[in-house]
Amino acid sequence: MKHFLNELISAGNRRKNFFLLLVVLVSSAMLQAQNIAVSGIVKDVTGEPLPGVNIMEKGTTNGTITDVDGKFTLSVKGTNAVLTVSFVGYAPQEISVKGKRNLDVTLKEDTELLDEVVVVGYATQKKATVAAAVSSVNNKDLTRSTSTSAANALVGKVSGITARQKSGQPGTSTNLEIRNMGTPLYVIDGIMKDETAFNALDIHDIENVSILKDGAAAIYGVKAANGVVLITTKTGKKGQKPQINLNAHMGWQGWTKYPELLNAYQWKWGNYMKQANDGNLTGADNIANAKADLEKWRTGYYNPATGEDYRGYDWKDNFVSNAAPQYYVNANISGGTEKTDYYISVGHIDQDAVFKEYNYNRTNLQANFNMQLTDKFKVGFQTLGKIEQNVNPALPGGDDYFQMRNSIFNLIPTMRPYANDNPDYLNYITPTHDGARNMAAYTIDNAGKHQKDFRTIQLSANLEYKTPLPGLTAKGLLSYYYETLHQTDNEKSWNEYRYDPATQEYKVASTKTDTYRGDVRNHKVEMMGQFTLNYDHIFAKDHHVTAVAGFEFFKEDRKYLTVAQSPVENPFVENITTNANNTVSNSVRTITTASFIFRAGYSYKEKYIIDFAGRYDASWRFLPGNQWGFFPSVSGAWRLSEEEFYKDSKVADWISSIKLRASYGEMGDDMARNFNSSYPDFAYLPGYAFNNGGAIISNNPLGNAPDAYTTGTAYKGIPQTGLSWMKISMMNVGFDMGFLNDRLKLEVDFFKRKRSGIPATPTDIIYPYEAGYSVQKQNLNSDQVSGIDGMVRWNDRVNDFNYFVGVNLTLARQKTINNYGEVFLNGWDQYRWAQTNRWSNVKNGAVWMWETIGVFQTQEEIDNYPVNIDGANNVNLRPGDLIFKDVNGDGLIDDYDKRPLGYAATDYDWDSGNANKNPLLSMGINLGFEYKGIDFAADFAGGFMNTFIGDWHVKYGIGTDQMGYVYNVIDSWQHEDIFDTKSPWKRGKFPAVRSNNPSIRDWNDFYAKEINYLRLRNLVAGYTLPIKWTKKALIQKLRVYFEGSNLLCWDSLNDFGFDPEISSVTGFDYPQHKVYTVGVNVTF
Repeated sequence: MKHFLNELISAGNRRKNFFLLLVVLVSSAMLQAQNIAVSGIVKDVTGEPLPGVNIMEKGTTNGTITDVDGKFTLSVKGTNAVLTVSFVGYAPQEISVKGKRNLDVTLKEDTELLDEVVVVGYATQKKATVAAAVSSVNNKDLTRSTSTSAANALVGKVSGITARQKSGQPGTSTNLEIRNMGTPLYVIDGIMKDETAFNALDIHDIENVSILKDGAAAIYGVKAANGVVLITTKTGKKGQKPQINLNAHMGWQGWTKYPELLNAYQWKWGNYMKQANDGNLTGADNIANAKADLEKWRTGYYNPATGEDYRGYDWKDNFVSNAAPQYYVNANISGGTEKTDYYISVGHIDQDAVFKEYNYNRTNLQANFNMQLTDKFKVGFQTLGKIEQNVNPALPGGDDYFQMRNSIFNLIPTMRPYANDNPDYLNYITPTHDGARNMAAYTIDNAGKHQKDFRTIQLSANLEYKTPLPGLTAKGLLSYYYETLHQTDNEKSWNEYRYDPATQEYKVASTKTDTYRGDVRNHKVEMMGQFTLNYDHIFAKDHHVTAVAGFEFFKEDRKYLTVAQSPVENPFVENITTNANNTVSNSVRTITTASFIFRAGYSYKEKYIIDFAGRYDASWRFLPGNQWGFFPSVSGAWRLSEEEFYKDSKVADWISSIKLRASYGEMGDDMARNFNSSYPDFAYLPGYAFNNGGAIISNNPLGNAPDAYTTGTAYKGIPQTGLSWMKISMMNVGFDMGFLNDRLKLEVDFFKRKRSGIPATPTDIIYPYEAGYSVQKQNLNSDQVSGIDGMVRWNDRVNDFNYFVGVNLTLARQKTINNYGEVFLNGWDQYRWAQTNRWSNVKNGAVWMWETIGVFQTQEEIDNYPVNIDGANNVNLRPGDLIFKDVNGDGLIDDYDKRPLGYAATDYDWDSGNANKNPLLSMGINLGFEYKGIDFAADFAGGFMNTFIGDWHVKYGIGTDQMGYVYNVIDSWQHEDIFDTKSPWKRGKFPAVRSNNPSIRDWNDFYAKEINYLRLRNLVAGYTLPIKWTKKALIQKLRVYFEGSNLLCWDSLNDFGFDPEISSVTGFDYPQHKVYTVGVNVTF
């Protein structure tokens, strides 16, 4: 009985336990299905609360944001919920609830992560493990600028970049180079593009920019000989609620620096002085009349009844604005779900020039969409679009902006724009120097309209598949690009008048008859495909192996058509009708390339790092057999600070990281950019050139039939079969160091690029003149660029005060190694003209000039001077003229006394102005701080070791048919009484104004100024309103700011008054803009 009762009790316990377990399981399941309130606080790394942070339950649309104290409460579905925490400027985090009710979250700033990861060839890599010379810039640094071009926003913010912005004309950009090696390759989201495409990007759509400066660029092959700029655009973030960002600003523009022009009285005074100095103003009556005339110009005498008008006119002040408007707006939305992310952006810039009716505008569209289809497959789509337009008056000549600048510099201030000041009648002005005409005629209604519409669209798709082999991923990318340009010009005729005060009539004095109408259409299609296998795997925790292998192809088709008519048959009909005045031309071009790429990398404990890369490229430009080239590179690094013996040393307490790097790469250049004229398309094929001139051939010797024009055909000559790739070898050694827990960072690189096989014509091969052939070019010459670049940057935070300051420097100079076939008759010719083993500042003798060693103070000094300076025993010299050094001591100043003075920075021929390209030494300074919603930043950029060579207006000063500058007329050597050449001389900075002055008859260093400048490119101050003020309006962040561009410039061209980055010897360039901007950033 007892046994039975025990079994019964045990069975009851088992049933009880079973029911209890069942209750627990049911309760747990119910609990999982129930909503749970989770609270928490979100802080930054300093412990400060972050308001406005997105808190999302992963896989749902359920979410909230933190309040002003960084706190939040969110009801989630069960204890297994995962929260996604994200905030602008910070790296997102995923946090599992796991039964927690209170969470304490710390977010790291995104800029820290960007510093750790950079984009390299066909991959991304930790900054700490990069063995190549790579610089990077993030979006926060780029968008400190309100520039309309990405290149301008990049200047001064990264080492290795050399730049010069020669023009501030709307729609133009900075001439950007890497280490003064030439125009780099641009790769935007894996697709090779050019500088135009880069500058067309909206900087708010750029996530980061990486610059490959050394041989690691070899993986991009033939187009990468001058370095590579890698651009990554923005994408959305998975698990993030939709976030809307609005960026808008308005600015007012004016020229930075411009030489002061003479007013009417000064211009008259200068011309009378010049006449007197030339001996052309003599006789009491002539001098008296000149003085009386000058007095009227001084007082501005005006008599409407007689038409006497001595009022001056300031053409620059009346036709150049100091507050031309500029507008910009960008709106983007980003976000994502558990498996998708998206980013959609629209931006628009509208920029007026300082000239009336000159406008540039651009609209950008970008859409990035990515989806995780399965655990293995991921797909992405991208759309990039641009609509760009330039509108301005259509003026004679090819450059409508030049005509405006030319008129400003050359229109005489004694002239006025309207007859009798009546704006209905253009005043007749005799065309002055360089054909400058009445600027008042330069309006769209009067002169006609120039309009250029440029539209592009790029569609790309990428697919990624994770193979069953761990670490191996297959990737495919396909891109389609379409570009169309439509340009129309309609140059009309107009009348200019003279007013007769006696009859009060306006009479036509001149009619512009050189009318023109043109229509240009350009279409381009690009197709690019890329397939790669990417391997990334870590073995035994310490061995990290990466590899890339793939194939890439590219094809471009371009069509160009232009139709023109001059003179225009019917000015009232915009269509170009068929007549004998028409000209039609068109061209068709196809380019194809193919490439195989590979890359392999290995690191042990992220301490010893080595990378191999290469590319097998084919170019359509060469004869079969020479079309393929292989371009390898290798780079290695040693992170000394990761060694155990170093970590245990006292040095590690203040030098927190040390990395030593070295790289070598070989690349090719098919001369597609820099040497196109040396090697035209299909020059390796024999054949004939059509439409090569022509002749009138009579159909009937008796003259009773019309003659016929027969188009000529010529033999192309001997095919260029010997040319192949230019070969480039690039070496780089450098080191990276971090001090005081990496708050202070230092990067330094030493580099040398040697280029061989530069096309040249052999001088020791001569064909008979009668043959009519030219000697074929061969790969003969070589040069090198060598230098150093580096940066130092300090970042720190003291409580709420976060600040930074950084400096970067780049010194790069070119040297000619070999110039084939140099033969000279004597030592002087060799010294004067040889280029072999010489720095590029003596290239083509462009900067050979006389050295100025003083200025003559008295006529007695001139009469007793032993050196013949003017070639006529100094009879043409006057006090204030320059004294040139007699280098060879023969007592005569001639070509044998010229020396190579000044700098030149690149291998290209100097531009038409003989002014330099990029400076040899470039510098940037960046500093800023953030404190409780207040932010401030300043970016400086400088250039040193450069030369400006002035000519024409800079030297000659003034003329009866041209304007003049104040500095070289008013501040010139002159007589105390300008009408009396026997009166004492007054000293000035510049030689006396007169014709045929020996001081200006040839190149000399007095008018060749060394350019050194430091420019405040950007200064921005902003304030972010507290979220407690904005959250009721559903605004997560509201920032207002002021930004100034090119506010200050310290330079060595003060004597001339020019912007230090101009290039023209006359100073006719369109200077950069000084811009004052107010703007707002809003995040919803």
